[in-house]
Amino acid sequence: MPEGADAPPTAPGAGAGRGVARPAVPGAGSPGALSSGAVSSGAGSPGAVSSGGDAGRRAHPGLRIAVVPPAWAERVARRLRRSARVDPEPAAAEPPVPPRVVVITDSTSCLTAADAAAWGIDVVPLDVAADGERFRDGVDLTPEGLVAALRSGRRVTTSQPPPAAFAAAYEAAAARGAVEVVSVHLSGELSGTVRAAGLAAQLAPLPVHVVDSRSAGLGLGFAALAAAEAARGTVWGPADGATVAGAAEQVGRSTAAWFVVDSLDHLRRGGRLSAAAAAFGTVLGLRPVLALRDGRIEVAERVRTRRAARDRLHALAVAEVARRVPRAQTGAEGSRVADGVRPDDGAADAAARMAVPPGAGRSVRVGVQHLGRPEIAAEVAERLRDALGLDEVLVREVGAVLGGHLGVGALAVTVTDR
Repeated sequence: MPEGADAPPTAPGAGAGRGVARPAVPGAGSPGALSSGAVSSGAGSPGAVSSGGDAGRRAHPGLRIAVVPPAWAERVARRLRRSARVDPEPAAAEPPVPPRVVVITDSTSCLTAADAAAWGIDVVPLDVAADGERFRDGVDLTPEGLVAALRSGRRVTTSQPPPAAFAAAYEAAAARGAVEVVSVHLSGELSGTVRAAGLAAQLAPLPVHVVDSRSAGLGLGFAALAAAEAARGTVWGPADGATVAGAAEQVGRSTAAWFVVDSLDHLRRGGRLSAAAAAFGTVLGLRPVLALRDGRIEVAERVRTRRAARDRLHALAVAEVARRVPRAQTGAEGSRVADGVRPDDGAADAAARMAVPPGAGRSVRVGVQHLGRPEIAAEVAERLRDALGLDEVLVREVGAVLGGHLGVGALAVTVTDR
């Protein structure tokens, strides 16, 4: 607009429409010039600009119209901006689906608290006494505490849990929404634990399948893991208690375990090995290799040194894995090599690699257990892992109940079906 020109008159009712238009600063050719006017969005001409007169209808080169929204629109915009800055409340987490079948085992399974939590397994502790002072295995007395007690000369004894301990575990499973329970336990040949579980099952508020694993240590632990895997069901639907119990029984009864101890006195005093077997095992100063067979402990072989005992445990485990792998994978030659693996032939590990084909880990589980010998257990496990081509060989320290019967320095290897 030329300098000094009259400003166009304000349109009638200016400010009463949807917005007020204020003229913008003209271009550089008209510094400082301002004009006033109004914008009206009439019904017939939406968005048309009117300035109420001929002057308002004249073109204004360089004039920019800024539309100012009414007050209510500003309030809505502020609310939207504020709500955008506030983090939305997280959706409430859905409650976990209760397991249909709960797996329960006992503390002789060598499963850690992390193992049990990861697989949803409930563990009932056995009782341990050191010079008459009572503890719960894995709860009040750890393996480290047991080692200290044994080295100090304290007399350690064990006992099975009362039926009330299992009854409480079964009631807790029912309270969580379980439909059935599978209770997998230490061999009935070694303890009355499975019988106590059976008594409690008779009065449980839900069906309980009690399984005698005919095993101990990781043989029992692997049976419980197999049950937990089966309890998760398949793509076809959830598993029932009978199916889960069958998985546990099959793995438990497939257990092959060998172990060596520094002294047979603990086993003899606890009644887990006869006096005659203990005497025969130590004749001529030889070190016995013990085996767990069908739920019983027997003297399997005798060797002269600790190192020879460890080598023999390795060789027995390798031969057992080779025997279990399907013959179509192994072949007759592999079986003969595995049977011939001996600790003194200088080529045991090379023979083992020839005997066991790739993929054996899909058929078996292998574990190493010890009491107070973590470095030796790790060495045995690493050697088995390399020889068998396995992704994992589980290493666990035995609990106070098993350790009380085996003594410090015990070392064991376990092989089960997967």
